[in-house]
Amino acid sequence: MMWFMSEPHFDTSKRSLSAMDAAGIIVGIIIGAGIYSTTPKIAMETADAYWLVGVWVLGGSLALIGALCYVELATSITEDGGEYAYLRCGFNDSVATVYAWIEFWIIRPGSTGPMAILFGEYAHRVLPLSENKTFSGVVYAVIATVVMLAVNLRGLKAGKGTQNALTGVKVIALLLLILVSFGVVFSGGVVVPSPPIPADSVSQSTDGFLLAMVLVMFTYGGWNDVSFVASEVKEPEKNILRGLLIGIFTVVVIYILINIAMLLTLGQQGLAASDTPATDMLRLTAGENAEKLMAILICISALGAVNAMLFTSARIYHALGQQVSVFRWLGQWNDRLNVPARSLFVQTIVVLMMVIGFGSQEDGFELLVLFVSPFMWIFLALIGVSVFLVRHKGLGDKQSYRTPFYPALPLVFIGSSLFMVYRSLSWLQFQIETQQLLSNSFFIFLSVFTGLAVLSAAIVSFWSGRQKA
Repeated sequence: MMWFMSEPHFDTSKRSLSAMDAAGIIVGIIIGAGIYSTTPKIAMETADAYWLVGVWVLGGSLALIGALCYVELATSITEDGGEYAYLRCGFNDSVATVYAWIEFWIIRPGSTGPMAILFGEYAHRVLPLSENKTFSGVVYAVIATVVMLAVNLRGLKAGKGTQNALTGVKVIALLLLILVSFGVVFSGGVVVPSPPIPADSVSQSTDGFLLAMVLVMFTYGGWNDVSFVASEVKEPEKNILRGLLIGIFTVVVIYILINIAMLLTLGQQGLAASDTPATDMLRLTAGENAEKLMAILICISALGAVNAMLFTSARIYHALGQQVSVFRWLGQWNDRLNVPARSLFVQTIVVLMMVIGFGSQEDGFELLVLFVSPFMWIFLALIGVSVFLVRHKGLGDKQSYRTPFYPALPLVFIGSSLFMVYRSLSWLQFQIETQQLLSNSFFIFLSVFTGLAVLSAAIVSFWSGRQKA
């Protein structure tokens, strides 16, 4: 049986997303709940307020460089599937199949799951379902994931409409948070900072700054997901670039303003000492009743991220099903709903497995992020290499976008991705040693699961390569 089918036929009638729709997807994915959990750690690892703001600017710049590389690939390659198609055209079918397999079992569920878990944690604060916080949080996370699946199964218009609405609400709420903080400070209101920590506890080392960069890039994660719906963007030669630039610029501005607002309200030492900086901001500027308001805000942010990632993730499996016969059942496109319904449903099942498995563990959010990071960044580095390979093969036409300052910017993107792989693995080693994870039964199960996923990816790649030959 031949595993690989004929070249996919691209249906231009599916193009219905505007530049603003693409930007809304990007903003929705990036602005999840990461900003609320990573900012105190970043403040701890930077020497002063200037370095704190600067690391966010640098991280946004690296995300923009990556986006420019992705625009060239997206306008040169018109196949469905985003990063799968880029690796397939840049390298070969085997590399792309390995990516799709790891993406299915590890990367995509491991990226969607943390947002669902955080939604559950903060929904429990608003309306507990049980005295057991873990149980209540997992139930909420499962409900959120299933509801977002149902929304996306209603069709492309429902999915993108919900995403635009959730993105709009979260951006407005964040801007209100910023305005309240700035308004109190600049109107002469009194803000009592959180208890400070000793100044010498704040890192002033290069290692601290590099760790801060890893946290910043995790918080910016998701900008590349527009690649999964690039084939559905109208006038892609213009709107893909516009969508990426508008989305990333919006996120960078919002993140910088949030950090400045936190610095004005809490101070860097107070920010570094806070476990819940956004809640502390509202409590200091708007009173004690702000805690639930902040919890609702974070719920909206996390829900928007879950919806956006489910919206984009099914596209890669739709493309995979078109080209790899063993996954043909995933490739069905529902013409009535204008969505890859079967891919959406299957991907949600895997996400739910991650949510239930990690959500029931202590520090499940951190463990899931730690689990997925090395896999994610190694494939991003390979996609950066694909820019060179696609150009060398002469793919694309005169209308295809070209990355400026070539080859410098693609090399910067590749180098930064490889650095993230190194830092992620270093972080994993540190966590294993400090938390004694080798004696944790769940971590042992996770290690076996990961090993089987990687081994099976190699087997699938080898088998498909032989069948192709």
